Parts: sequence; C-alpha cells; structure tokens
Amino acid sequence: MKWITNDIASFIQERKYIDTALVPLLPVTFGSGVRQSAAMNEFISIISDELERQFKGRMLLVPPFTYLETEDIHQRKERLLEWAAEMKKEGTAHIIYITADSEWKKAEQSLGDLLVWMPLVPLENMDMEYKRQVVSEQIKQLIPLIMEKWKMDT
Repeated sequence: MKWITNDIASFIQERKYIDTALVPLLPVTFGSGVRQSAAMNEFISIISDELERQFKGRMLLVPPFTYLETEDIHQRKERLLEWAAEMKKEGTAHIIYITADSEWKKAEQSLGDLLVWMPLVPLENMDMEYKRQVVSEQIKQLIPLIMEKWKMDT
C-alpha cells in the first residue's frame, strides 16, 4: 500500500495485516552532487514502488525519509529512529529501510531494523525494456531478504 488517500483508507481497515513499513532513505543536495542525488531518488523510488506492488496487503510504502547529504549521519540516524519509534508505537512490527547511500552502512547496527543498501544503478540512459529487466533482477534478490526478515522476527 502506498501513502495515498485510497490506499490509506484500506490500510486503516486492514491495519492488522499490514505489519511492515518500507522507508526509502534519500539524500538531497543542491550542489555538485545534484545529479547523483536525483539518480538515487529515481532508482530507489522505482525499486520501492515495485516492492510495494509485490507485497501489497502486507507492506506500507511510507513517504521517503529525506535528508541533506551534508547532515551528519548521527543526526540523520536519530531523526530516523524517531520515525521508527512512532511507527512501532502505532503497531508496525517490521521496518525495512532501503537506500543507495552507502553512508547508512555506518549506522546499520544501531538502526535495529533491516537496512537494504543497493548500489546505484543509473537508469537515465536505459531504454524502458532494459530498465524493467534491471529492476526485476533487483527485486528477485530483495524478496528473499524481506521474507527472511519476517521469519526471523516471528
């Protein structure tokens, strides 16, 4: 389910079955790294949308956690942990963070939830068919990771 009005109405009704939040972690910069920031946003957004589609009815794709690229990793992590605490307080059993920003690997152990880091695959110059293939291959690798998380947490 996505963070849109129609899906949220269903989420409210079916909340007991939707136990997983998928949180994209997206850096933003307006300087020299703006192109890479945009590429990360595009790539992680497409992967997140596809994961949500695969696990519709069990997973809620929440709005992306965005942060300035220059923000200290510890400050980012503390803000993200506030999000996680709020979600857990409201009954979310599993949180999955997804990013192409390798900085998050430094904080992975202290997040307490699954962090999926994916090396950035720039999609901008690919034709649609090749994009679909690339995304499909990525999703095939992620599905077992997510299912394993569910098994470990039960």
